[in-house]
Amino acid sequence: MCVEKTPWEQVIDFHGHTCPEIALGFRVAQIAMRELGIRPAPTSQLLVTAYTHSCAIDAFQILNRATYGRGTLTVNEKKQHDYHFQYTGTSEGLQISIRSEILDHLVGIHEHMNTREKQNKYLEAIQLILGSEETLFCTIQKV
Repeated sequence: MCVEKTPWEQVIDFHGHTCPEIALGFRVAQIAMRELGIRPAPTSQLLVTAYTHSCAIDAFQILNRATYGRGTLTVNEKKQHDYHFQYTGTSEGLQISIRSEILDHLVGIHEHMNTREKQNKYLEAIQLILGSEETLFCTIQKV
C-alpha cells in the first residue's frame, strides 16, 4: 500500500531534519498560499524573496514550488525574517514578517547544553512556531 506523505513530512524529507527554522518556513509558506489565493493564471509563477538565508527557504521550495534553479526563489540577505511573495503578472504582493518574540526562541541554544537540553529547546521552539496565534507569530501586509 502506498501512503502519501503529508506536506510537513515532504518538507522534513527534503530538508533532512526537523528544526525551528524549517517549522517557521512551513508556517510562512502556508500563510502565503492562503493569503494569495488561487493562481491568477495557469502560466503565472510564485516569486519568493527571503531576506535571510535560513532553513526556512527549504519549505518554500516544497510548498510554494519556488526554486533557485527556476529563478523563482531569491535571497536578499539582510538577516531579517521577512518574506515577500508575488505571482508573476500581478502588481500586488504579500509581505510576511516574523515577530521578534518568536525569533527570540530561535536563538539561545548554546554549546554548553547537553543533547537532551538542545532537543528540548528545539521542540519548545517548534511547538511555539506552529502553535502560536497568527497575530502573535507574524505580521501580514499586502504590498
